[in-house]
Amino acid sequence: VAMGGDAIPTIASRDQRATPRDGADAIVDAVVASAREAMRQANVAPADVVAAGCSSPGPLDHVRGVVLETPNLVGFRDISLADRLADGIGTRVFIDRDTCMAAIAEGMVGAASGATDFVYVTVSTGVGGGIVSGGRMLRGVTNTAGEIGHFPVAFQLDPTRMADDDVARCGCGSYGCVEAFAAGSRMAAAFGVSDAAAVYDAASRGDPRAHAIVLRAERALGNLAVGLVNVMNPAVIVVGGSVAEHQPAHVLEPMRRAIEERAFKAPARAVRLVPAALGADVGMLGAVLEARERAAGRGAWFL
Repeated sequence: VAMGGDAIPTIASRDQRATPRDGADAIVDAVVASAREAMRQANVAPADVVAAGCSSPGPLDHVRGVVLETPNLVGFRDISLADRLADGIGTRVFIDRDTCMAAIAEGMVGAASGATDFVYVTVSTGVGGGIVSGGRMLRGVTNTAGEIGHFPVAFQLDPTRMADDDVARCGCGSYGCVEAFAAGSRMAAAFGVSDAAAVYDAASRGDPRAHAIVLRAERALGNLAVGLVNVMNPAVIVVGGSVAEHQPAHVLEPMRRAIEERAFKAPARAVRLVPAALGADVGMLGAVLEARERAAGRGAWFL
């Protein structure tokens, strides 16, 4: 990736391959091979690379470069990912959560550029985010702050029943989370298809079950938006991810309506809810920006 100043980085080469399912060693080897192929295509030697960035599911320790555990990657537990990748690639490597890297990119060169109080939300296969408040990334004591997909937005109202009765379960083990309703994978599973696009298509044709799934997702995202505005008081909420990009009328618009109708008036007037500016490459752009800033000793605001 080549860049200058605060310009949006330019992708010089790409290599994409499937994630192995047979353990941590195979995954690390695949990432190293992919990085080396991308450098080969760009005619760049490892010695010419100042630093590399790598996003990973968490929980992880972004300072030490250690992935603590990843539920969806086999064998990834207490893996010194940064050091192992650095040994394989031949350059310094920094790791971080994918949503944090996306928030860094949108804050530096994207839709939240110039803002010191903003929230990045991704609505895609899952729902996640990153929070910047007072010019600093919120990390929390275990570096899991910003998991807004697991903000609970629903429970069973009948006091004679259990709170989770007839309420969507989430992959995190809880119930009523935003992700349980609005993640593309959860919507598709609820409708019995492989992709959320089919749910939106069916809803547009008048299918009542698809319409109900879409409406629940909209309500969950609306509740999330009101909560973010009332609790965080951001200047900007940036909404990205594949579902948000392809279905803005069902993602951004319900969030905007909920803020206008139900959020506290002062923070509601102060916030802008806008689409992400960097598209599907936001993770790669965030990775290279984080690597550049950390290598130069300028990453204090997001560490």
